[in-house]
Amino acid sequence: MSLGLPRGQNYLVAADPAWFAFFEEERDRLRSVLPSDALEIEHVGSTAVPGLRAKPIIDIAIAARDHRLADQWQEAMASLGYDYPGDIGVPDHRIYGRDRDIRRFLVHVVDANGPRWREFLRFRDLLRRDADVAAAYEAVKLEAAERHPTGPRSDYTKAKARFIERALASA
Repeated sequence: MSLGLPRGQNYLVAADPAWFAFFEEERDRLRSVLPSDALEIEHVGSTAVPGLRAKPIIDIAIAARDHRLADQWQEAMASLGYDYPGDIGVPDHRIYGRDRDIRRFLVHVVDANGPRWREFLRFRDLLRRDADVAAAYEAVKLEAAERHPTGPRSDYTKAKARFIERALASA
């Protein structure tokens, strides 16, 4: 399986077309346990972009009526193997992770009508349609992984944030 990143490591792997099937299977598993408050479920992040190198973790965005509803989904998500750190200080955003030691899936719960939902989809779609932006983003990600090969993933994520903001602003 070309999926899974050990805790405390940050590296990219070649794109794998199987990532799309992994997402679809996980989306179906999520739909089977989540309430109707989970309005939409989308594959986001680099694994959602054909040909783009990525950390081998499937990022899934769920549009909820209110992101705080994720606090009530703990039992349902735990039944699928997800852990929940609660509010980790990211505004309007909750995160669940599956497979703690070798992370395979991250679920981002955001407000359906909020800016984070739109940003997730806009950035994914931009990378899918613009090969130049995707190549530039891949270069930024490679540099971030090189600078932050171990330690908190938040360091790696922060290193990419400025590029994402600029890309969305100019799209």
